[in-house]
Amino acid sequence: MKKLFLILFSLLLLALTACSGQPAQSESGNMQIPNPWVDCSTLDEAAKLAGFDIAVPGRFEGYPDKVYQAIEKTMVQVLYYDTDPAAEQSSRIMVRKGTGSEDISGDYNDYPEKETVGMYGCDVLLRGKDGLVYSAVWNRDGYSFAINADKGLTREVLAAAIEEMVTVVG
Repeated sequence: MKKLFLILFSLLLLALTACSGQPAQSESGNMQIPNPWVDCSTLDEAAKLAGFDIAVPGRFEGYPDKVYQAIEKTMVQVLYYDTDPAAEQSSRIMVRKGTGSEDISGDYNDYPEKETVGMYGCDVLLRGKDGLVYSAVWNRDGYSFAINADKGLTREVLAAAIEEMVTVVG
């Protein structure tokens, strides 16, 4: 009788624990945040979703594949890949434009080289190492801009990209 009572009591505790209303978690205990980015077929579609125009570099040498994404009424990003975006070894160049004046680069690395330079009427913060720029951020007319490059960019390539981007502001 005591064994039966112990088994029933254990089952009751198990049932109460399962129905405690606690949110489900993965085995590692981490909750996943929904991805806010919406994949778009074209740059125009991404701009429409974001609610503003954007000009981006037509291409970067060695990065033939592009992916357009947007967060509604907030930001557009274009990802330029040197190989298939799903491949483990691909590298990318990310170009973003968003509302506001915050750093939207998403790059939190501490680079040994940091410098603010004037380019096309903008003060651009360049961060990098070994003479290459890995992250560039600037503001213009109520928008934030960023370019990040996994393998770094020369200043000449970066300047050409920024020139293409600042042609459309609205």
